[in-house]
Amino acid sequence: MKIYRKLWPYLVKYKYRLSFGIFLSIFVSIFNGVSLTSLIPIFNSLGTGDNYKFQIALTSRDNVVLEKSKSGKDLEGYEYGEWLFAKGKTSLNEELAKKDPDKLVFLFCLIILPVYLLKLICLAGTVYFVNSAGLLSVRDIRQVLYEKLQELPLNDFLREKTGVLMSRIINDVDTVGKVVSNDLKDAINDFFYIVTHLLLLLLISWQLFFLIFVVIPLIIGPVSAFADRIRRTTKNQQEQLAALNGDLQEVISGIRVIRAFSMEEKESDRFYHVNDDLSEKTFKTHFYHQVGPALIELSGAVVTMVFLGIGAYLLEVTKMTKGEFLTFFIVLIFLMRPLKQMSILINLVQASVSASDRVFEVLGRETDIKEPQSPFALGPLEKNIVYDHISYVYPGTEVYALKDLNLVLPKGGTIAIVGSSGAGKSTLVDLLPRLIDPTEGKVLWDGIDAKDLSLDNLRKRIGVVSQNIFLFNGSVRENIAYGNPSASEAEIRKAAEDAFASEFIESFEDGYDTVVGERGVMLSGGQRQRISIARTLLANPEVLILDEATSALDTESERLIQQAFVRLYQNKTVIIIAHRLSTVKIADTIYYLENGEIVEQGSHQELLSREDSKYKRLYDLQFSGAT
Repeated sequence: MKIYRKLWPYLVKYKYRLSFGIFLSIFVSIFNGVSLTSLIPIFNSLGTGDNYKFQIALTSRDNVVLEKSKSGKDLEGYEYGEWLFAKGKTSLNEELAKKDPDKLVFLFCLIILPVYLLKLICLAGTVYFVNSAGLLSVRDIRQVLYEKLQELPLNDFLREKTGVLMSRIINDVDTVGKVVSNDLKDAINDFFYIVTHLLLLLLISWQLFFLIFVVIPLIIGPVSAFADRIRRTTKNQQEQLAALNGDLQEVISGIRVIRAFSMEEKESDRFYHVNDDLSEKTFKTHFYHQVGPALIELSGAVVTMVFLGIGAYLLEVTKMTKGEFLTFFIVLIFLMRPLKQMSILINLVQASVSASDRVFEVLGRETDIKEPQSPFALGPLEKNIVYDHISYVYPGTEVYALKDLNLVLPKGGTIAIVGSSGAGKSTLVDLLPRLIDPTEGKVLWDGIDAKDLSLDNLRKRIGVVSQNIFLFNGSVRENIAYGNPSASEAEIRKAAEDAFASEFIESFEDGYDTVVGERGVMLSGGQRQRISIARTLLANPEVLILDEATSALDTESERLIQQAFVRLYQNKTVIIIAHRLSTVKIADTIYYLENGEIVEQGSHQELLSREDSKYKRLYDLQFSGAT
């Protein structure tokens, strides 16, 4: 099936577990067949008189070699082996004929018991090996999917809701997981049950066996009619569930805005429609899953009546014994279950195809940022970082976010990037750690193209402090040490002191063990920013990017942050992006961006000295109110 072809590269890693599970499953079906076949002598032995004496049937070939031996003729080659086998049957029949029917029944029951025990052991082994192989492969799929999400272009995260992407990893992978663990085990067992027990039916009565192929379509046909419909309804259900996750995640994240604008009722109505649609699609899916098996049971009842009628006829006109007929019928009834399970599995697999398509659609997406095959080993920065004729166009657009941009960031130097919103400032700094790659041009580190450096080597050189601080829902200590998990307690406290964060941290009841809440919601903006600075100080990057790092802070918090920056700048190569021009005065060179191009550059004093300077005009608007 299509879904198993997709999953095979993950299952093959555990092929030995899977193979051993399949091997045990064969024995499960064989032992089950043996236990059912033993019912023949039991049924034949019930009653009184010679007609109820159980005897092992002798074949025509058995009679031939026995007669040849009695006539004194020499047996040739393999005939001697046939004679021994036939003689054994005869001797066993003589012993069986001497026993009372009740003792025969007791004897066969004793034989069945160890067979059932062996079947149980093999079944437990099948469950362990097949299920574990399936679940381990699902674990690998979820891990690969998570790692793939880490590599996807940033635009993918902007276009798709977070909840939808989360649904791919959780709900869709879980749906696929059922197919390759428990359902796969059932499919293997049912397959061998069907093969071995059909062979058993053929050995018991070939007339009834061929009749099965007339009535089996009555069992499978009705369910196959539902397969496509189930696939469609389940696909719709999974998509709606992903939409519900996306909406719910968005509402929880934006709860402050919703309450601030009194939009609770509107959001509730929107959620109701999505939830109601999901409920309707879920009901349809469950309905079709239930109707399919019910149709099988109806078909099975019809088949049972047909076989009872024909079996009664065969008992009259053939040598078929009561035990053979009853055993044939019991085996046929037993086969109904694996046939039913297989038809249900077809429905489940159909339902899982849409989930697997969504999982493998993500895995199949192109990664725009690729790791070089033979990365260049770059030591500490010695000269500079150069933006060499850089242009960038966002995917799906034709407008240049950056156009033929050139600038130099010398080691230990500080540059500032200013300009109006949408000028390309954030795009410019996103190129440095290769969050995006330029459409044209190169970013050179000491003359080496950034694309020739390993991503780990490159990104560990860079620290970012931005306006939108992200803190994890852990302790203050864990957030400060995030970029350097091996840091000692003394190093963590030193970083907090240098960031002017130790005073407010120690004022908390739990100190450095204080949990900051999701995204640091338990802290003020200034406190979050200082913890972010402490985190960057502890990571000790070569290059520092300050992206609107103080734009959302009050005056007192900004003053403390600026003092922390003085320590942060030491022995660092710094890029500052800011709307507040008070923060860029210290820059060696200020670049003014407009529509993705550098329209002017120079020091703070040089730009202010030019009468036609756009930087001067922006500076005057902020500090003197000039028009």
